[in-house]
Amino acid sequence: MPDVDPQIAIHHLYVDSKSLPIKQKKRNFSDEKNTVIREEIQALLKAKAIGQLKFPNWIANVVLVKKQNNK
Repeated sequence: MPDVDPQIAIHHLYVDSKSLPIKQKKRNFSDEKNTVIREEIQALLKAKAIGQLKFPNWIANVVLVKKQNNK
């Protein structure tokens, strides 16, 4: 996150070097769900909470979860 000192909050992913990445089969979503996914990604990119990286061998599908207010 921007403006947060890395010494206060930093994330590390410790992965066994012997482990092989697992590539999930790409899921196809409905047009409605694709729209929701795109909007959420754009909001997170605009807030600089996420960034774009390319990992062609390591893919995880999006998981959509409804909020309590059914959004």
